[in-house]
Amino acid sequence: MCGLAGVLGQDPVALAREQVKGMLHALRHRGPDGEGSLERGIGGASLVLGHRRLAIIDRSPAASQPMSSADGTLHLLLNGELYNHVELRVELERLGRRFRSRSDSEVLLEAWAAWGRGALDRMVGMFAFVLLDERRRSLILVRDQFAMKPLYYSTVGGRLAFASEITPLLALPGVSRRADPGPLADFVARAANGHPGRTLFADVQELPGAHLAEVSLDSPMIVTPECYWRPPSTQTHELSFAESAERVGALLEESVRLHLRSDVPVGLMLSGGQDSSALVALARRVRGPDAELHTFSYRGGGGAYDEGPFIDAACAAVGAIGHEVRLSPEEWAADLPALVAAQGEPFGSPVIYAQRRLFGAAAAQGIRVVLDGQGSDEFLAGYERYRAGRLASLLRPGHFIECASVAAGYANGGARWSALARGTIRLRWPALAAARRRTTPSLQNDTWIHATGAHLSPLTRGTAPDVLRGMLGDEMSAPSLRWLMRFADRNAMAFSVENRLPFLTPPLVEFVLGSPEEHLIAPDGRGKRLLRDAMRGLVPDVILDRRAKVGFDVPLEEWIARTPHLTELLEEATHIPAVEPVHARRLLTAVSGGQALPRAHAFEVWRLVTLAAWTRSFGVRFD
Repeated sequence: MCGLAGVLGQDPVALAREQVKGMLHALRHRGPDGEGSLERGIGGASLVLGHRRLAIIDRSPAASQPMSSADGTLHLLLNGELYNHVELRVELERLGRRFRSRSDSEVLLEAWAAWGRGALDRMVGMFAFVLLDERRRSLILVRDQFAMKPLYYSTVGGRLAFASEITPLLALPGVSRRADPGPLADFVARAANGHPGRTLFADVQELPGAHLAEVSLDSPMIVTPECYWRPPSTQTHELSFAESAERVGALLEESVRLHLRSDVPVGLMLSGGQDSSALVALARRVRGPDAELHTFSYRGGGGAYDEGPFIDAACAAVGAIGHEVRLSPEEWAADLPALVAAQGEPFGSPVIYAQRRLFGAAAAQGIRVVLDGQGSDEFLAGYERYRAGRLASLLRPGHFIECASVAAGYANGGARWSALARGTIRLRWPALAAARRRTTPSLQNDTWIHATGAHLSPLTRGTAPDVLRGMLGDEMSAPSLRWLMRFADRNAMAFSVENRLPFLTPPLVEFVLGSPEEHLIAPDGRGKRLLRDAMRGLVPDVILDRRAKVGFDVPLEEWIARTPHLTELLEEATHIPAVEPVHARRLLTAVSGGQALPRAHAFEVWRLVTLAAWTRSFGVRFD
């Protein structure tokens, strides 16, 4: 993990140098172990590249960045890790490439020199990187397949400026703090941004995951991202379920082995669910019986939010050293300004605060790298809504009997039939579902949306024959996953901790999404069928057989009454033009009067609170 920044434009080199220096200062938490820069005069223009280093692999000066190729024509800024750098190094050495360091950064640099864009097909990692290719007179901006590592840019003021976070770009001359109406409306309505490539700031864009942009040094204002990877949309193999589960187990174990590579201490997040428990169990298998394993867990304080028994079972099974974090609304309120500043954009609820505190606990124990189970639900069919996708796939000629059988199994497994039926209809016949949808009070101000020309991103995509597979493939670029990646990156980097996600590798995702749909959801409706079977005998049965899904959660309704200054922020939110004022006032009145709120309205309250806190922190304009 690191922080990168750069400016390409008509400004004198001295001015660009000062601008990049300021951006690097704002990114120092991402890279406390060193700083470097590179300057070039390009005709009448100038280019300055800057890097803040968090040293994880090869902590010596030989791995510092910006890093240049042996012939001096390629220069690299990398934020992230190339996990299979050892294997790629061997392959490159066979081609005659020579190395001056043990770093994964140099492997990436030499891989690009050898294979160009083809190197992306060979890389397993999380990354956002920028390459200066002096021969082609271009800058190449690349982001990993799952948007794990961030890369933002702005083309305002006659320059291309880029950085690992939004905040450094906002300090540049000409970059306004005006909100982008479309993404803002999406956030108010759904707590996410469904407009790929756009942020909630009108003058700041985001390179989408799985995209590359080559920018001419002579035309820096033109940035045209190209998609270089897509998950499979059709079945790609005919293995039996048992063979598929075995393959998933092998792919995940190999991924954990690669993700454990580090020259600094490594720990693991442990929620007590199947995903994190699988990572802990596989880490024990890879590391051996004598290695110390440190886990970090959020304890919800009892009731539905506390997964303590499952956390304890996972730790006991592998002999891990467990560290726990407990939260209070008073702590959340005190830390809210720092959380908002770190995130750069608003977020939907206090839930991500639990994650922030876990990374802080890891840093306090001297852990610099943490493995996390995020991203698995989105392609292993871990959410209830995927049951409807499976039924929608079967609602086609020749499959009605199987559909009825599967639906009966889901009902016997405890599925809520009314919700399942509505979801199936929506996915198979979206036009019919839209016509039948009832109008409910909304948080967004439709009059403002219309006046600004903004629009909400579409909820429903085209229906393919394999609806479930299409849903899971869409999830790889969906707003929810992108924002989960943002939360994790900012929360970890606030403490100079590297967060690694072993489930999100192209080989594992491609294999699972290429599997027959019946392999993904069990006959009783339980998701993650392949993972459960693959981990049987390694992860305790009490974890693999659990039905309730909790994840990071806090008692949202209880915290509302116990959070200081909450009504002040709610009051400020009612004056934000994207917010429907009547509905927001109703929420404010209910909160001020101590009324109990249903969970859906509690989420709306927190959305308004974080929106107001973001507006206050960044001086956001809505003109």
